This record gives sequence, structure tokens and C-alpha cells, in this order.
Amino acid sequence: MNGAGVDGAAAGAGARPRAPRRAAASFVVSLFLGCAAGPAWAAPSLADRLCAVEPQTGPATYPTDAALRSAAAAAENGLAELRARGEGSAADRLALEIPEEAATRPTDAALAEYCAAAGEAMRLGAHGSQIQAVTYLLVANRLASAAGLDALATRSAYRLGLVGVSESGSAGTRGRRGARGAAASPAADIAPDPPIAPGEPACADLAGLRLDAVSVRYVSLLALECAAGRSRRSGDGRIAALSALRLSLVASALAEEPGQDRESLRTAGRELLTGALAPALALAPGEERAVLVGRLVEAELEMGAGAAPLLVDAVGRLRAESSPETDAVVAALEGRLALARGDPEQARERLRLAILAESRRPVPARLPNYYLLLARAEPVRRAAHVEAAYSALDNLRPLLPRFDPLTEETSFGLYMHDVFIAAVEEELGDGALAAEPLRIRRAQEIVEAYRQAELQSAFGSECLPPRGAARLEDLRPGEILLYPLLLPNRIELLYVAGGDGSGGAPTYRRLPPIMTGRGEVDRLVEAVVLAMSESGNTDWRAPARRLYDLLIAPIADRLGPGSTLAIVPDGALRALPFAALVAPDGRFLVQQTRLSLIPALAYAQPSGDRRGHDLRIVAASLQRQMTLPVGFFPELEGTAEEARVAVGFAQGGRLLPDFTRADLQSALDGGRIDILHLATHAVFNGRSDRAFIVANGEVVRLSELREMIDRSRLRGEPLDLIVLSACETAVGDEESSMGLAGAAVQAGARSVIGSLWQVDDVGTAELMRQFYRRYAEGGRAEALRGAQLALLDGGGPNADPAVWAAFALLGAWR
Repeated sequence: MNGAGVDGAAAGAGARPRAPRRAAASFVVSLFLGCAAGPAWAAPSLADRLCAVEPQTGPATYPTDAALRSAAAAAENGLAELRARGEGSAADRLALEIPEEAATRPTDAALAEYCAAAGEAMRLGAHGSQIQAVTYLLVANRLASAAGLDALATRSAYRLGLVGVSESGSAGTRGRRGARGAAASPAADIAPDPPIAPGEPACADLAGLRLDAVSVRYVSLLALECAAGRSRRSGDGRIAALSALRLSLVASALAEEPGQDRESLRTAGRELLTGALAPALALAPGEERAVLVGRLVEAELEMGAGAAPLLVDAVGRLRAESSPETDAVVAALEGRLALARGDPEQARERLRLAILAESRRPVPARLPNYYLLLARAEPVRRAAHVEAAYSALDNLRPLLPRFDPLTEETSFGLYMHDVFIAAVEEELGDGALAAEPLRIRRAQEIVEAYRQAELQSAFGSECLPPRGAARLEDLRPGEILLYPLLLPNRIELLYVAGGDGSGGAPTYRRLPPIMTGRGEVDRLVEAVVLAMSESGNTDWRAPARRLYDLLIAPIADRLGPGSTLAIVPDGALRALPFAALVAPDGRFLVQQTRLSLIPALAYAQPSGDRRGHDLRIVAASLQRQMTLPVGFFPELEGTAEEARVAVGFAQGGRLLPDFTRADLQSALDGGRIDILHLATHAVFNGRSDRAFIVANGEVVRLSELREMIDRSRLRGEPLDLIVLSACETAVGDEESSMGLAGAAVQAGARSVIGSLWQVDDVGTAELMRQFYRRYAEGGRAEALRGAQLALLDGGGPNADPAVWAAFALLGAWR
């Protein structure tokens, strides 16, 4: 899974000593909408030629200024309509290829308008790419600045800021996305985030920025700082508010990291928000103004501002111009201010009015959060208010768009996350009551709904194919389903154990809470993955030992010969190599039990019985270097041999060296296939429906692959397994760690094996040899465990967990 590096020439930084490989594309982390399959990226477009950062030999002819402006205006109108309808994924269908009729280069002003529209289409479109979006928008910003078009320069900077900074702040590994060989330059590997200080210095830095020297996160933060400063100076209240909100989220996330000056960061965040208030209040009265001002006030209160006079005055101005469309927002803000000044009675009165007003709206999206606020104001009735919030959310979920059309934050983050957490905490809050099996089962059901909603938010429910879900009642003796829930101040562990084999019901248990917060777990996971993915680094052992104590020790007495531990991971745990967690006796977890990860129980299919069944494999490999519009992909040494190893264990199958989309389609159409083994670059990033694998001269989107697989299903059994041996999960990036889970769900196979970081060819080939040797006669989890143990017990370089622990099984385990 690729992180966000930028310089393809530096691929392999941090690679292991033997035959470095598995570097993913540079500068590619897609963020927006779209599931529909479509054609591969084509040859360089007009925008590629006109909006290049470095001057290139231009075409013999150019579009005229008038044609460029007309195309840009039409595209901007189309983008506005698509956003309003929640159909941003269709942005790449906008007509940006126009006739080239002039002999002279267009003016900077016309080019800036065109590149800004083209960059936004690339950012939003289902078939766009981040490398193109960043390039076009950066060029638009520079051209607009040179032409004195301040409004366009500000808009393009804000759009550029949205490319690589998530709404969560995504603090994670600062400046180290893709550090494990994801085609990042050494500078990108260590460059810290720019200081959060909006203004002209950020714009000057942006103007002179070299894309081969920084990470995409750095570019995005710098662009947001530039947009925040310029919009405040020009009075653009909309962009001032939106950019300040994004930057304040980053500041808030960084404030929770160890070693950071927490109060300074929170102060910087409050100053950003305060500076955006006046421009936002200057907007025309209406719902957009109320929402933006309201978000600024809410964010300041959450960062400890208290009921400051400036905030009270802002809410008072909104009240003076209130309308039926804004009544709920204003009443909720008044309730928040009452809570901040310690007046719960006034807070309850205003929040009940907010709930009433919001209930009258066609889609009362804020209703669940208003109930949560009322629970704070009326703690004696907290349980009833949290239940009302969860019920409201349950009714609303099918109606909510994936992204807020104004702020582009996910509906999951805005309206769902806090409600799910509050509902789980309410079920588990009282130790005595929470020991009741019915309460535990209810909590498990809420966590399961939480995981499903998170997946649907990341990939879109339309991208997640229906399937016959596994059921808790189907768990067998020795099979344990573990739900680790990472809360801000503690870890909750829920598990369900299979029946006794005589028709008995599964057993639900809640383990005693562990008073370690989410942030500490995130740091431990990051330490394990970074150390394991670096040659000769043994610093993973201590954090791997600590994580075992936190997550596994409480259920260790249930693990042993014949057991299977299926984990539904939360947050950063999706990137954790559970197999390499270290027990007190020094043994690894894989030596104690079989393992599988499940994105959510609803997306874990029952397994089929393959014993006595001829194994049919399609193994597609790419060894050639590729340069595509989506990025540079270095040569992959050894993938052809890896594919030959896979096919060598099949009774039937096909080998596809340096494969194309047509090759893959033909092979999948050729009859029953059990396993699809893909030894090629794979880019599966979080918050993205644009995941793809790289073929010879083209890319194959995951949605296209699913369509191919679905067609083959009509001729036989479902595809049993997909092996993705050249993907990586971006360490420290919770959203990117959704990628492998998304691949497992989206591709439509019963299970997926993928790599969490790059592994050398020798180790990968041996692990696959050991895996396929065991696969035909045993379950998936048993085959992978046997392969990992074979490498571990065999000694030598392959015994290093950096080799065998890199591979994880997601989905069906039998």
C-alpha cells in the first residue's frame, strides 16, 4: 500500500539488503468519490502538457485564451453541480480536451483558470490521480499569483490543500508516509510538517516548492496555510473558514502527540479559528454562513476557548438573522456556549429547541450529535439521550451522503463516529451491568455496525459487493472473534468464542478495561511497523511485547493447538503485524494460534471446502518499470519467478508475465479459478475508491477487477483467494491502513493475503512456496501460519519477522 512519497528516482530507500523491490507509485493517495469502472489512464492529456511544473517543449499549437477560459468555466459549473448532487466522481468526464488552434502560448491568466479546473477534476474524479491534481493545482496557483489573480490563487491553494490532508488531521508519522520504499525521496522521508502559521510566507514557500523534495502532506499543509492567510486578507470568508477548520484539526491532532507543545498548538489552532470568524460573518446571511460560523465556534470551544466574548458575539449575530434553515444550528451553538459557561439549565433548554428544529428538516443530519450534547447537559438522563442519538443515527445512515458538500469531510467523521463511541461506552460503562451477556452482545452489535459504517464511508456502499456474511452462530470450537476497541482513555476488548460443537450458542465476553489510550497504541503500532520494515532494526521487539500484553494476554489462555483468532481491528491496528507480537516466553503469536483479520463480520464470507479439489491459479506478474500519468513505478525484480512458484502448485492455471488488462480478463473468463495471484505494484489507499493495480502500460482499477471476478463467478464457485504480494500499508496513516481492508472487501474474493510493507524477492518467493504447498489441503489461516513458521524455524535471513510477518490474511480463515 503506497504512502505519499514524491520522487520516483529515489525508490527503494529503506529497502532490505537483498534485491529491493515492492516500491509503489510516487505521490499517489486519492481521496474522493467513485466506484464505477472505466478505461485506463490514457496518454498525456492537454492538461499534462499545459500544466506541467517544469517547462517542457510545448505543442506546435495551443488552445486560444478564449477556448481555455470557456472550458474552465464550463468545468467549474459542472464541478459545482456534481458537488451539490454528491457525484464528484463524475468530475473526470468533464470536457477538458479542447482544440489547439493558436500558434502562441496562452496567457498566464487563461492557463491558471484552465489548470485550476483541470486540477479540481483530477482531485475529485473517479479516474483522476493525485500526482496530476497536485501538479495542475500548484501550477494554477503560481500562474494566478503571477497574473495578479488573488481570488483564483487562493482557491487553487485551498484545493491543493485538500489533496493530502484528511479531515481527521492525520498526525501519524509526520513526513514519513511511504518511507519504506514507496518511491519517496530522502527529503520527503524526514521533512517535518511546516509550522501552522497562515500568511504570505507560506505562499512564498509554495511558489518555490520542489515536488521532489517534500511529501504530499507537506505540500497540502503549506497550501492550506497560504489559502488561510490570503483569504483572510482578501475577505474571502468561505475559504478563510474552511482552511482554518482544516488546519485547526491538524493542530489538534498534533497536540495529542508526545513531545509536542500541546498548549502552543492549541493556541495556534484557536488563533486560526478566531482569524477566520470576521470574514465568515461577513458572508451573506443564510445556511452556509451559519454552518461555517457555527463550525468555527464549535472548534474553538473544543480547543478550550471557553465562552469568550468574541464567540458569544458571533452567535448573537447569527441569532439576530436567524431563519427556519438556521434555527437548529443557532440554538445548538447557544446550548454549547451555555455548557461552556457552566449553565446546564440554559443548555438543556436551547438544545431541546435545537433538536426540535433539526427534526423538522428533510434530512436531520445533526440530530444525533444534538442528542449527545443534551446528554452532556443532562447527565442523569445520559443513557436515554445516547440511546436516542443512536436510534436517530440508525434511521439516518442510509440518507447521509458520504461527504459533506460544503467542507468535504466524511459524514462518518462529522455525524457518526462520536455517536458510535458514546453508544458503546454507554453499554460498557457500568462494570457490573456490562458483564451481562445481553449487554456484551449489544455492544458487539454496535461495534460491528461501527466497523461497517467506517468501511462504507471509506469506500462507498456501492463499492462493497453484497455477499453471504459469516454469522457468529457459525463459529466453531476453538475459533475466537476479537473486537479491540481503542477509546481515547482506554482499550476495551470484546470477544465471541465458538460453541462447544454440540449446537451450543457462542459465548460473549467483555474483558476488564485496560487504561491505555488510543494515542499510546497508535505510537506502539507505528514503532513496530517502522522498525520491522527497516533493515537490521530490532527496535520492534519491545513495542511488540507491550502490544501483546495489551491486546492478547487477556485471552492467551484460550489460545493453543487448533485455535483460530480472528481480529476485527480498530484504527492503527489494521497495519499491525499481529503474527509478530511477542509473548512473555519470547514466542510469537503465530506460534500460538492461527490468525486472520476481518474488516467487519458482515464482509467475511463463509469459506468453502477445498479438500480433494483441483487447485486452479492465475498468476499475473509485472517486472518492467512503468511510467504512467498516475506515477512512476520502478522495476520489480523477481515477480515473474514468484508467479511461476504459485502456478507450479496448481493442477490447472495460467501464468501471465508482464500482463495487461486484456490478459487478466481472458484468464478469468477461461473457467473456474480458485486463486488470483498478483505480483505487481498495488496502490490501495484509505478514503479512496480509486485503488488500482499496475499492469503493462496501464492500470486496472479494483472496481474493474471486481467486475471481471463477478463475471467469472457466473461460471463457477466464488474466487477463493486473492494474493497481493506487492502492496504496502502506509505506516502512521490510519486512512491508508484502510486500504488492504478495502481491497479484501471490494475485490469480491472470500479472502485476501496482502503485504504490510515491502519484502525482498527471496523471502517473498519462499513464503509463497511454503504457503501454496499447504493451501490445497488446509485452511487459509493454517496454510499462512505454516508458511510463516517454516521461515521462522528455517533460520537465516528469512527467519526475521520483517520477512514472514509482513503478510496478513483478511477475510475467511478456514
